[in-house]
Amino acid sequence: MAVPSASDFNKWSGTKFSNTDWDQNVDKTVEILANGNYDLNVAQVTATSYVGIPSDQFSTITAGENLTAGDIVRISGGQAYKADNSTSGGITAVVGVCNTTVSSGGTVKIDYGFYNSFSSLTAGTPYYIGTSGAITSTKPSLYPIEIGRAVSATRINLNFREDDKPTGTIISTALTSSPKGYLECDGSAVSRTTHARLFGELGVIYGNGDGSTTFNLPDYRGRFLRGFDNTAGTDPDAASRTDRGDGTTGDSVGTKQLDAMQGHHHTQVHTNANFQFTNTPDAGAVNTGFLDGSNTAGSRPSSSPHHLATDPYTDGSNGTPRTSSETRPTNINVMYCIKL
Repeated sequence: MAVPSASDFNKWSGTKFSNTDWDQNVDKTVEILANGNYDLNVAQVTATSYVGIPSDQFSTITAGENLTAGDIVRISGGQAYKADNSTSGGITAVVGVCNTTVSSGGTVKIDYGFYNSFSSLTAGTPYYIGTSGAITSTKPSLYPIEIGRAVSATRINLNFREDDKPTGTIISTALTSSPKGYLECDGSAVSRTTHARLFGELGVIYGNGDGSTTFNLPDYRGRFLRGFDNTAGTDPDAASRTDRGDGTTGDSVGTKQLDAMQGHHHTQVHTNANFQFTNTPDAGAVNTGFLDGSNTAGSRPSSSPHHLATDPYTDGSNGTPRTSSETRPTNINVMYCIKL
């Protein structure tokens, strides 16, 4: 097996390094010169060597509160605090794991590559930011940020991951309840504090909640969504769209329309001269009379049968017409949800 020599490395002053060195110097990129074919010997890599995972830590941050070794920490105002998925503010700027217990005002040592002093982990299991700096293997309902997967009973290789859809994104789901990290678009009033990130994007455009501590979500229940016209002219009634929740009407995101049918006329043909009709010409005048030329001043001729418009029936080619209390296309119910 051909093994690279020291001259095959053009970084790190051409010096070889061990697995331990790699762990401490992962940011020093190694480039093997393309001057031959080499088989890299990885026989020394064991279950505890974790080649390629950095153990770097920084300790220039001051604790903004008392922290315990193993707490997931975030940065706010230049200080370190416990991460907490119970509010959107508690999962902002998460950086790593507190390495040692420290009192408020002390200097925090933060591991950001891996942390190997947890306990009772299940190898292969993803872990998430819990509450008050803790970790949890149960995916949180509000802000499910994965911190990484356990590689042993004590170690997690840190890789913070969150759903990267922008806050306020709308999804449709076939589930019967909202997915983790989303709320159903049901018009409900929710906390401005717990959902500070969403409130920062929506404000009160869908409703002011209680006016101080809550705001309203959009209500999409039982509705089809339509693209914002934005002056394109494809929504001829855009100007008459109704209040979305904050008094805004017309051609704006979130405004509403009721169901409607496009204006039209009907043509009627009858051979019975005694059929009574009402005709509304384009000019707006209403003419009422009988097809035999008589008007409605007198009584209807006794021989006139009653001709009434009844339910539609099949034309023999397109099936039985369906009628209901609204005009609608074929559809399937889904739940619309908004990203927190």
